[in-house]
Amino acid sequence: MKLHLGDLYWDETRKNTDYLELKEDFDIDVLVIGGGMSGALISHELGLRGFETAVIDKKIPGYGSSDGNTGIIQYHSDDSLPEMIENFGEKQAVDFYRLSIEAMKRLGEIAESLPEDTGYKKTHSLLLAAKEENTSELRENNRILNHYGFPSEYIDQETLEKNYNIHAYGALKTGSDAELNPFKMVQALHKENLKRGVKVYKNAPADKITEKENGFVITSGSFTINAKKLILAMGYAKDVYPNIEEALERNTTYSFVTEKIHEKLWGKEEMIWDDEDPYVYFRKLEDHRVIAGGRDEKGEKLSSLENIEKETNKIYETICGYYPDFKAKIAHRWQSVFGESKDGLPFIGRDEENKDKYYAFGYGGNGTCYSVMASMIIADFLEEKEHPLAYTTKYPREKN
Repeated sequence: MKLHLGDLYWDETRKNTDYLELKEDFDIDVLVIGGGMSGALISHELGLRGFETAVIDKKIPGYGSSDGNTGIIQYHSDDSLPEMIENFGEKQAVDFYRLSIEAMKRLGEIAESLPEDTGYKKTHSLLLAAKEENTSELRENNRILNHYGFPSEYIDQETLEKNYNIHAYGALKTGSDAELNPFKMVQALHKENLKRGVKVYKNAPADKITEKENGFVITSGSFTINAKKLILAMGYAKDVYPNIEEALERNTTYSFVTEKIHEKLWGKEEMIWDDEDPYVYFRKLEDHRVIAGGRDEKGEKLSSLENIEKETNKIYETICGYYPDFKAKIAHRWQSVFGESKDGLPFIGRDEENKDKYYAFGYGGNGTCYSVMASMIIADFLEEKEHPLAYTTKYPREKN
């Protein structure tokens, strides 16, 4: 399944880690299939906790789903807390948001522990009201978030223009957010994994998975891997975990990166997204460019370079409406496939029929945050304990 079309940017920012090549059969306690953001974070956590772990990726880690990631990491989900309370009930909704905050904190600890730069920076986000009638919903969202202790504040139109030079009808400002370079993060995590003894293999697809009474047999090319525990973390790839297929959809999104910008931008250069459907999002990169995305389309079919140019130009125009001083030229444009769960929650947990199989599919707009959740939840399961908030992401979902 092809995940991207166009001129991507991230792989220009760092050389690949020196991965292993699969040259012989081997046995392992824990095998992670998929070396992108989820697989990198999970295997890093397992390595820290002393598990004998290996990772296999069908290509080179970081070039799959993670390569389309814009590096906007937030605790606030695409579905607001009031929306989640309506859909799942108060306890599960609030617990999921608490799990998101915990994951954001853990992400910061991981990024700061790595010896090389990953573009990680703690920051704030602004969720803009694109229409005047949307401000009441943002105010209510802020009230509910504050009620449960989540970091947010409402910013009115006058303050937004005066202090941030952003033109919208109002905004929800959230804290505990972060930005990073997802490609650098994946490569840096795996570099440390390899140092710690985690085996990370490139060009090693899982051609066949056979479940045995006491483990799994994975065929990759002409080689066989015997694993006691199996973790599925293959991003947005299709049909890798049939249990969840009926509960998700795959769509596409458009993104661009500009040439370098030397002048200061809006406010304190917060990450920005709006409340349109589909929404637009943008932020400043560590190398003084702007990355932006949005205009999501239903279905997994990639279009054409001509259409990518048209859609990214529309994103650019939207940004100019919010920030009229935006003058940078677009240098890279692409379209990517991404996955969304139909109920707005990721799929993370232990398989109901095989206690030695685990799944980590961070479907949704906060994929990196969800990948950190997966690393915590699955590592706890492997230590024969259950994270107290793990119930919020399991599938099938718990009934209210």
